[in-house]
Amino acid sequence: MKVLMVFKMDSMSRIGFVLHLCLTANLLSHIHGYTKFDLADERWVLTSQGPGLVITTTAKVPGSVHTALYNVKAIPDPLYRDNDVKLAWVGRTNWNYRKFFPVNSTITNAKRIQLVCEGLDTIATITLNDTVVGHSDNMFVRKVFDVTDQVKAGNTNLVISFKSPVQEAAERANRSEYVIPPECPSSVQNGECHVNQIRKEQCSFSWDWGPSFPTLGVWKPIYAELFDSAIIRDVTAVVNKVNSEWQVIIEAIFDVVGDSEYEGTITATLPGISLTYSMNVTPSASNNYVKFIVKVPEALVSLWWPNGYGSQALYDLKVTFATDSDVTERTIRVGFRTVELVQTKVSNNTEQGLTFYFKINGVPIFLKGSNWIPADSFQDKITKDQLRYLLESAANVSTNAMRVWGGGVYESDDFYELCDELGIMIWQDFMFSVALYPTYGEFLDSVSTEIKQQVWRLKPHPSIIVWAGNNENEAGLRQNWFGTNKDYMLYYIDYLVLYAKTIKLIIDAEDPTRNYLTSSPSNGQETVIEGYVAQDPGSEFYGDVHFYDYSVDQWNVKGFKIPRMASEYGVQAWCNNETLADVFTSNDYAMDSDMVNHRQHHGGGNKEMAAEVSLHINLPVSPDEKQKFIDFIYLTQINQAMCIRSQTEHYRRHQSELLPDGRGLTMGALYWQLNDIWQAPTWASIDYSGSWKMLHYYAKLFFRRNLISPYYLDDNTLDVYIVNDEIAVKEVRDPVSGQLSLRPMIQISDYTNSEIPSKDTSKYLQGAIKASSGYLRVDIYQYSSLSALYSWNVSYSLTTTSASVFRKSIDDLLSESGCPAKEKCILYLSSTDSSGVPVSSTWFALTYPKYSTLPPANVQISGVVKLDQNTFEISLSSNVVALYVWLSTDIKGRFSDNGFPIFAANTKVLFFPASDVTEAELTSQLRVRSLTDVNNNNSTNTVIG
Repeated sequence: MKVLMVFKMDSMSRIGFVLHLCLTANLLSHIHGYTKFDLADERWVLTSQGPGLVITTTAKVPGSVHTALYNVKAIPDPLYRDNDVKLAWVGRTNWNYRKFFPVNSTITNAKRIQLVCEGLDTIATITLNDTVVGHSDNMFVRKVFDVTDQVKAGNTNLVISFKSPVQEAAERANRSEYVIPPECPSSVQNGECHVNQIRKEQCSFSWDWGPSFPTLGVWKPIYAELFDSAIIRDVTAVVNKVNSEWQVIIEAIFDVVGDSEYEGTITATLPGISLTYSMNVTPSASNNYVKFIVKVPEALVSLWWPNGYGSQALYDLKVTFATDSDVTERTIRVGFRTVELVQTKVSNNTEQGLTFYFKINGVPIFLKGSNWIPADSFQDKITKDQLRYLLESAANVSTNAMRVWGGGVYESDDFYELCDELGIMIWQDFMFSVALYPTYGEFLDSVSTEIKQQVWRLKPHPSIIVWAGNNENEAGLRQNWFGTNKDYMLYYIDYLVLYAKTIKLIIDAEDPTRNYLTSSPSNGQETVIEGYVAQDPGSEFYGDVHFYDYSVDQWNVKGFKIPRMASEYGVQAWCNNETLADVFTSNDYAMDSDMVNHRQHHGGGNKEMAAEVSLHINLPVSPDEKQKFIDFIYLTQINQAMCIRSQTEHYRRHQSELLPDGRGLTMGALYWQLNDIWQAPTWASIDYSGSWKMLHYYAKLFFRRNLISPYYLDDNTLDVYIVNDEIAVKEVRDPVSGQLSLRPMIQISDYTNSEIPSKDTSKYLQGAIKASSGYLRVDIYQYSSLSALYSWNVSYSLTTTSASVFRKSIDDLLSESGCPAKEKCILYLSSTDSSGVPVSSTWFALTYPKYSTLPPANVQISGVVKLDQNTFEISLSSNVVALYVWLSTDIKGRFSDNGFPIFAANTKVLFFPASDVTEAELTSQLRVRSLTDVNNNNSTNTVIG
């Protein structure tokens, strides 16, 4: 394609482009049998619509208007500084995508020609050779158009016209008989209004962690299909366990030409176990669905397990349908596992509520992980390599679960396939978030199609363990977030219609193998009993909770809930300085600069971060504004890491405990959030560039399978727990009180009636015996010395997966060790198994850094050695105990540890670069700092000494 750009100033003073196109598209032809022609390429023409704005340029499909304009430099980088506001006109403009392609005369021999649009974002009209062939108004719905009569030999002109989603949302709101709140986002988000009126990525109109980019475009594959009889449109499958046999329940939907019936054979093959099943079917337009079961003996397959519990065995399932004239094939992957959401009474006292935990293959699993948001504002920019990096980063810190949040998109096939491979269980929200929604007929019809299509696409994935109707809408309605109390019944009925009488009925019919929760947070079964909107959707006695309270000290457990499961909790921190440098100028680096305030989309967020930091650490005081802000970035990351460490370990400690009031048996901790959508202060543990923030390094600590968890039981008592996820557990009820507890399976008899296959019993039993006992060592150091003052050694033997193994008053701790004051000392804790093999370690400061006596730490990089192509060893030295030692570099990659304390004169850390670099390159760009560099107003750059 050749592009000639002619500059033309329109009335809006923007540059327009006129192009001369030399098309080289392949000629479409059809001989016989099913044929598919991919229309996705870079030979589309994008033009603007509307008075005063003329833009014409090339565009890639799949893609979006924003990325097309940026690729030809028609607009600047959308993420730079405040370009999100400056480029608001893009989402407020109508656009056309046009493609010309020649068609061979033989194509008209096909009895059916279909145009398949896997995803159009969002309000679209499709025209072929000047004839409108269809419309689309749901980003999450695939559209199939019969264009047999419109396709003629010769040049074919395909136009997809996109109306501004901002304009359409506003028009629908104006037509609504009553207000559907919230009408607009908070002004600090610089967003657009009424996104809940249209079925589009809700956060594309802005969120409290992201910008407003109301995208438009052909965001998923688009292609033409030619056939003469009947073809498979969709195939799906679920796996179910019946006694000692697996059932693979397969369903298929056909597209059929005309009113005829077509005889054919459908064949399902599991090549990994050499199993094939065939049957004759005769689909027609009125009978285009088939369901059948393939039975698989238990011994033929291996189980799929979550990360940390076993392997992730996956099997290709190939389904082929052949008639005399057409053959179509679909391949999906399945895993053999059972999933159960256990909601039973915790004791005979019904007021103490119900359990809420998941069993995979009969084993209760504590969910450890985070929440996922869209990885980019522009979906076409996201690559499989990027997804793999983010999800592997999660798996590498022992994540076994992740919640796909309901304000983004149903993620790509690549995403779910990677989760299957990595053993990351998925809590899948439907795409409704922090809003109420319309329930008129056309809207519900569109939603019904959306849910059916997405469930069919996603339900084969063993990683998906539960469906949830929305994010926080139940809580929003009950707690009057949207000012709806005066018309509560009106909105309550709408809520019921959408989540209980529409989505729930579809899930019940389409996927009986998984539970459906109407909302998150919710009270689970209790929410249903209370009419789908509970009196307290955040109850600690049922279901899951979301916890955010920036007024409490989140380094201290006193302010935390003790729920059944925490599916959201978080604290903000700035992204890494190296990431922010991509979008800030030097003058933007100031505590109260316009850009610092602009990137903060959470109302009052910058003040909250400063207040939270100042509870624990003295705020930076550098006279240099840029250095002061860089110091503040570092301190917010310390605060975020420590807050989430404190809260996550709190939840993990309570997994085996039921308090007298019925709280406890907490079986999940999913912090908010894993990833970022731009460079800004957010709740993420991995920033937009892919750099791990301090929080993600700390996730390695608080999610480790063998956790040592010290905390203050009260103001003067240290309590140390051992929490162990290596032990398979069973449910045990007290015969008198009916109280439920989860107990380690450490006897062969424990496995007799379990779902764990006999071939895996030995592995689990050996692991349980090894992990259930060991030795804990507690060393106390003065900050001024690298030699321990004193050590305590205790043995432990766990009868539960979480238990206190060391408890001592601070007074006794100080007197026994000789530490002069708790402000001067810190603990290093380590454990070994019963054979003396190191198992785990951690650390605990006896007071907050703000009140501690910290001598200046002289942390130096003393050497860098390249061990192999992908690994460097970095040697660090220090003169005293140093807190929150932070390594950074402009080179893409990650460290084996970061944000850690140094207790030895020499410490080694590994660096894993994303691409090949030399020792000299890494050495020249490597920086290290510790907390006292801020306290003493030192530079962040400490060079090799």
